[in-house]
Amino acid sequence: MITAFMGKLARQAAEHYARTGDYLPLPYSMPHEAMLQKACFVSIIETLGHRLKGSHGSVLPCNAFLAQEIVANTVEAIIRNNIRMRPVDASSYIYEVGVLGPIERITSKEHLNPSLYGLYIRSDKNKTAAILPNRRGIDTPQEQIATAIREAAIHSTAESVTMYRFPVTY
Repeated sequence: MITAFMGKLARQAAEHYARTGDYLPLPYSMPHEAMLQKACFVSIIETLGHRLKGSHGSVLPCNAFLAQEIVANTVEAIIRNNIRMRPVDASSYIYEVGVLGPIERITSKEHLNPSLYGLYIRSDKNKTAAILPNRRGIDTPQEQIATAIREAAIHSTAESVTMYRFPVTY
């Protein structure tokens, strides 16, 4: 129930943004879970070819409700990734919403499993990256860490890092 609601809400947010340039107002009736404060990532995927067009989210919630996170992250994914989004285009995408569980600080790669946990990494210079679980091309904890360090532009010899893992529910 909540999974179908989340995908539908993300699609509606994209369609509304394409028509009006504004954020979708929240529906009056929502599942209880959509009214909880939770973080999420929204990924926008081409229906044909299943190519990722863009993704946006955060490891900590920025809004009071999960539904608000979904709407905001959908629009931010469109804007930050320069996705062409006319009203007719919005229905040609798949909207995948991953709801994050609590982040947990870890001290070594032994605490990671790229198929179960996402990785959030932060350097002492406040450079950050988040890698969702089951990302194509990342099969080992070492690959997950290396990808996060590269995406955050962290100089591993000059900066220390703190790592966190988090579960994701789709």
